[in-house]
Amino acid sequence: MKMKLHLTYIAVLLFIFTSCVKEVADYNSYTIELKVNFGEEVSLQNRDSARVVLNNLTKNYTHTQYTTAEGDVTFKNIEPGFYSATVIHSFGEDGKAYYLNGLLLLDVFSDIIDTVEVVISKTNALVVKEYYYSGCLTPAGKQYSADQYVEIYNNSGLTQYADGISVFEHESYSLSDNYWEFISDTIVGRAIWTIPGEGNDYPILPGNSIVIARDAINHQDDSLGNPLSPVNLEYADFEFWVETISGDDIDGPFAENMIEDLFTYRGSDYVFHTRGGSAIAIIRIPGNAEERKDFINNNLICKPDIPSRFYGKIPNEYVIDAVEVTWDEAHAIYKRFPIELDAGYTYVEAGSRSGKCIRRKVKEIIDGRYIYQDTNNSTEDFLKDADPKPWIYEY
Repeated sequence: MKMKLHLTYIAVLLFIFTSCVKEVADYNSYTIELKVNFGEEVSLQNRDSARVVLNNLTKNYTHTQYTTAEGDVTFKNIEPGFYSATVIHSFGEDGKAYYLNGLLLLDVFSDIIDTVEVVISKTNALVVKEYYYSGCLTPAGKQYSADQYVEIYNNSGLTQYADGISVFEHESYSLSDNYWEFISDTIVGRAIWTIPGEGNDYPILPGNSIVIARDAINHQDDSLGNPLSPVNLEYADFEFWVETISGDDIDGPFAENMIEDLFTYRGSDYVFHTRGGSAIAIIRIPGNAEERKDFINNNLICKPDIPSRFYGKIPNEYVIDAVEVTWDEAHAIYKRFPIELDAGYTYVEAGSRSGKCIRRKVKEIIDGRYIYQDTNNSTEDFLKDADPKPWIYEY
């Protein structure tokens, strides 16, 4: 009996020991020491406890630490791999809200000492509320993406006008490094579609939005639609309509057609990448329609290997809101928009054909008006895998 108790005791000790051994990492771990450079514009009292998120881009998990007032932060016992370090901070001063963003990509295969630069972001009157690009499946199991749309929301307390606002699609599909990084303060696009109007034709009241549809039809019951589509876009405000001899694109009867200012890969229809390759922005190029077209034509650029294919250069200062949409965490290293436009990234986690969208988070409700979060960091600002709900405002 004593022998049995003795053996049982040894077995328990072995179990405890082996359990502890399993908790020990089976890799060399490293230390990352970062200095957040706040610049001279941010006072010392507004620097303390800035959040720094270290994200493993391969395995999609995070570590979070907070800076000292001097901007120092340390991560210990970090496994080797590829990471992004994102600074997320805000403070109020003189009745205004300020948002600080910073991003640094790290290859962690040794101890690291580095600096993260931050930029102070401004809030925008108009923001992208929803971006539905993933598409869905038909009853026959085929991909359907004609129900894609972009929703733009007036996040301010004043009436804004949509006239002359353009939807911009970045040239890169986020499959490799951004070729255009050598051009400072500029983004390069493959498509620019503009809302018509003379300046005051299309008002957006505070707390309201406009929807720009790929095809402005009721996708759920139209004979050309898909009964499994999540949306009815029959009364979309605008649509991306491509005029061709073939007439393949559907011209919705109630939506105003967008002006096609640039369409590099022109086909019989305009389609966003259903897996998330289409990073978009809303921009405003100064001047009337003719001046805008002249500006685009005077700022075309090409790649040396394809000199006959032209893209449009747009200054960062013309950008109202940018949304860095990527395929997944692994492709986040191929960032396209600079951190002053979007310090993060987002995507539909459920993937192509899921019928899901990305939706901006609600920050607060003031007198019944929804105020959406706008820190210029899509990682923080957007919900993934949301159900598409154009014109519906809710948490």
